[in-house]
Amino acid sequence: MTASSPPQEHYTSDIVGAQVGVPGAGLHAYFTKDLLHPPMVADTEMWADGEQWWRGSRDHTLDVGSLARLVPGEHVLDIGGGVGGPARLLAEHYGVRVTSVTNSVAHATTHRRITERHPQFRETVRVHVADCQRELPPGPYDVAISINMIYQVADHQAAFTRVFEALRPDGRFVVDDWMLTPLADDRDVERLSAHFRYPHFTHTDRIEHELLAAGFPPAEAILDLGHIGRGPMAEHFEHQMRSYFAPRVLADWPGDPHVLPGRPAYGKLMLDQFIAAVNLTLELYRDHRMTYRRLLVRKPR
Repeated sequence: MTASSPPQEHYTSDIVGAQVGVPGAGLHAYFTKDLLHPPMVADTEMWADGEQWWRGSRDHTLDVGSLARLVPGEHVLDIGGGVGGPARLLAEHYGVRVTSVTNSVAHATTHRRITERHPQFRETVRVHVADCQRELPPGPYDVAISINMIYQVADHQAAFTRVFEALRPDGRFVVDDWMLTPLADDRDVERLSAHFRYPHFTHTDRIEHELLAAGFPPAEAILDLGHIGRGPMAEHFEHQMRSYFAPRVLADWPGDPHVLPGRPAYGKLMLDQFIAAVNLTLELYRDHRMTYRRLLVRKPR
């Protein structure tokens, strides 16, 4: 997707997330409920117990809010907010107002449906459908966050510029995402794109240049979380997928495309594809070709 092209909708027929009440979330609805992003926290107990993965995803989101130094009453822009899990959590925990942006109508529909069930969020959490490379809902905002979605954005600098323009002077911006290191090559990007659909991964040696070009000064803080992908996540991910999550997914989506062709979804196929995709990232973490980073920048006064 380029900055001038319309958003592409990949979630309209998501019957998998819909099975557990979160259409648009896909298999992630089983893993992290409505939070969607990976639980990149250094918590071996959590990684070793699939029942706690949703808590890890929750803690991940709160860690982003902590680095952003959220203060009650502030207005937060959540870019790529998915089905609204991070927005609702940040509003509840930090007492902030959150405006989420997604380019997925399906995500926005689920976001609104879940939010409207909870009266406490009706005045504090909102969602807009927009392409962050082209426009954002009018601010100004005190804080902007982006969690695990920049790899889906073709023009990082355009998106970061829109964020810069939307922030108040002294506003903070936290970018939290997986990033390629200088050791990665084109073949790594091809392999990732085959699994994750998007090729737009930023690089650890480029993201600060992209932010500087958008108007931000050098980062105030950079946290590297790659050790999680080389440690407890690598140790426990596949075992928990097959021992904890597989029985439920297979019960909901039985069968095999070769034995029962024409069914809407197949649990084993989905699980095998997801495990292969994440195992690729674990291989890249292990070889230091990929890492996971969280950066804080601040718009000048």
